[in-house]
Amino acid sequence: MRVLPALLCALLALPAQGRDLQLYLIPNTPAHIEAWQVIQAAAKRAGIRVAMRPLPPRRGMVMANRGELDGAIGRTMLAARDFPDLLPVPEPVFLYAPSAYSYKQLDVAGGWAALRGHTLCVRRGYTLMEERTRQLPRQRMDDDASLLRMLRHGGCDVAIMDRQNKEARAAMATDHDLYLLQPALEEVPLYLFLHKRHAALVPRLAEALRDLKRD
Repeated sequence: MRVLPALLCALLALPAQGRDLQLYLIPNTPAHIEAWQVIQAAAKRAGIRVAMRPLPPRRGMVMANRGELDGAIGRTMLAARDFPDLLPVPEPVFLYAPSAYSYKQLDVAGGWAALRGHTLCVRRGYTLMEERTRQLPRQRMDDDASLLRMLRHGGCDVAIMDRQNKEARAAMATDHDLYLLQPALEEVPLYLFLHKRHAALVPRLAEALRDLKRD
């Protein structure tokens, strides 16, 4: 009767009947919205129902790790290092490229080290950003619009956002003094993380993500 325990484990890994997987998303973030769209498409292929719940970064990770939510959308391996009950789906859902936006034409070829001596505006709660800018003078904001506003008013020399950030791109289209400095400071894959009770879903979603990219 070994089949019965295995069947029970498989059933426990699935969402409750009629219930979507509840995945948390950092709000007001274009990169995470794009990651969510990719996850939606992959989950549909895999026959898994998903729903998104916007929450602040730290709170969302804590709730997902406790099992109060089913997972986290678009986080780095660094962000998940202190949350052992979260499992990464081993296929990136977004390539995050933190980049410097400025009214000054600065040389950023040296990456994060090139920002020394400059004041920064960064998003609050981004683990990667917190780590990389820990020793630098910075102001932390809750959304990209605030970063751009602070930069425009001279509150910082550089605002850090994704290379493809739509809000920053829209600002550059109307403000020709605003520059996206090249190259990106770094490129970091973002992943979908699931609570360990959903371990059986990890390979299904990974395969669906790979299929989606092949198409």
